[in-house]
Amino acid sequence: MKNFLALRILDLFRGIYTKLGVDYNIMRLIIQAKLTLDCRRVPTMSEGPIEGKEKNYFYSSLIVYAILGVIFLPIILMNIDSRIKMSVYFSCFMILLLTVLISDFSSVILDVNDKDIIGIRGVEPKTLNAAKTTHIFIYIFMLSLSISGFSLIASLRFGIQYFLLLVLSIVLIDILMIIITAIMYLIILKLFKGEKLKDMLNIFQICFLLLFTIGYQFIARSFDFMHTDIAYNQSWWNILFIPMWFSSNFSLLDGKPIDSIGIVLSILSIVVPIVSLVIYKKLVPVFEKNLQKLNDNTYKSKSKKEKLSIKVSKLICREKEERAIFNFVYNILDKDRDFKTKVYPSLALGAFMPIIMIFTSYDNSGIINYLMEIRKSYLFLSGYLGIVIMQNIITMVQYSSEFEGAWIYEVLPIKNIRNIYTGMFKSSIYKLYFPSFILLSIVFIVIFKLEVIKHLVVLFLSGILVSMVSFKLNEKYLPFSKPYNVGTSSKNIIVVFKSMITTGILVSIHFGIISMNTNVFIYIYALILVGIIKISWKGIFTVKENT
Repeated sequence: MKNFLALRILDLFRGIYTKLGVDYNIMRLIIQAKLTLDCRRVPTMSEGPIEGKEKNYFYSSLIVYAILGVIFLPIILMNIDSRIKMSVYFSCFMILLLTVLISDFSSVILDVNDKDIIGIRGVEPKTLNAAKTTHIFIYIFMLSLSISGFSLIASLRFGIQYFLLLVLSIVLIDILMIIITAIMYLIILKLFKGEKLKDMLNIFQICFLLLFTIGYQFIARSFDFMHTDIAYNQSWWNILFIPMWFSSNFSLLDGKPIDSIGIVLSILSIVVPIVSLVIYKKLVPVFEKNLQKLNDNTYKSKSKKEKLSIKVSKLICREKEERAIFNFVYNILDKDRDFKTKVYPSLALGAFMPIIMIFTSYDNSGIINYLMEIRKSYLFLSGYLGIVIMQNIITMVQYSSEFEGAWIYEVLPIKNIRNIYTGMFKSSIYKLYFPSFILLSIVFIVIFKLEVIKHLVVLFLSGILVSMVSFKLNEKYLPFSKPYNVGTSSKNIIVVFKSMITTGILVSIHFGIISMNTNVFIYIYALILVGIIKISWKGIFTVKENT
């Protein structure tokens, strides 16, 4: 097996692992095997790797994250108080990192196969878990360097100390995010079991991501923006926000006066990651024991929901083949835990981000006055942000942890391959997009009253049209025919970027129609959208699958 660069760097920390009671040689061998297997993973419905060459698809995805990291570059270059800009920077960084951690690496943290395959060969749980955590950390650290690459280069403008402190902060944040996520999973594993456990894991992932997203909004509002001056007022509640822990260290380089809160924040940034690592080490046996609860595959029948989906399929699917695929995809989406882990956080963000945007613009004028003001505004157009965020659901339906079963498409008597794609599309819209949209609509109706319903209809039709365009512009594979890999999230980011252009055009048209102050035009526009969807439907879904 290849002696990866990551392993050679890891060798420098052999002493630390040994002192922690880890059998370093065995751990290194396990990680080497995992990295080798990562290089050999390729979709079953695509061409295999070139003979004699190995490729880890995660490495190519780092380019996408590096480009995405350019967005954070202006924050580093701002000539303002470091505590302000680094709080915002670390907030953005941690949200993006947490999104990838939950979507791509939760299945690795919760993997029970290692113990079943390697653990029975006498490898201690401590060593096995150290290998798992280190394997994740290697990828997360490479991802972090990719995201912050341009920012690290820009930080040299403020001196080598600034650069080194930023690198150290990134390392500590990576450790903290991984360990906190694992400990939170342990709490869920400890409290629940069976089907309830798996449901609670999905709920936790959504809530955890939303908590960080909302927390970022509070951080942004904690600063006073007055003309061109930005004032930083340190308060005791800064302790509650993790990004502020790490940003406080940069004030030392700026020569800012050190106060008691700043000292506490700096201490927390160093101590908490180390303490969390020690706590996690102690809890490893408990974690591994409770992890076996995930082997409980008992599933409660949801006959009423299934009957409803069958009725819906008869209503919106004309052909029997399309109807069969609709119900097949629906059932998989309803029961596939890995899929829910990777997609539901994005769906929740898509539903809640427009709402968060509305309430974070609160101007302290009083709730009643603020509601009266926003009802006169066009803030309901923030719903288009949800459409953009949720575009990855169309491509994610291609993936599955049971992708080996994709051979079934080769033996099924399907006359028209288009029925597979239309059935998949309708099912994913009904199962994933529609419930999120309903939740968003309920909140919008409460805020903007019944007058917003006509705009919600346009918003829903626009969402379908954007999803159709996204399907057309991106790779097309049969449902559940590709394996998940650690580069999946980068592909989703590309999908989201592509959808921004289409969404931007539709937002501009919608805004222009509203500006005319004539309701009849919004109804005409809705009919036009229906016509465009109907006319373009056949052409968009008449495709050749990638095989």
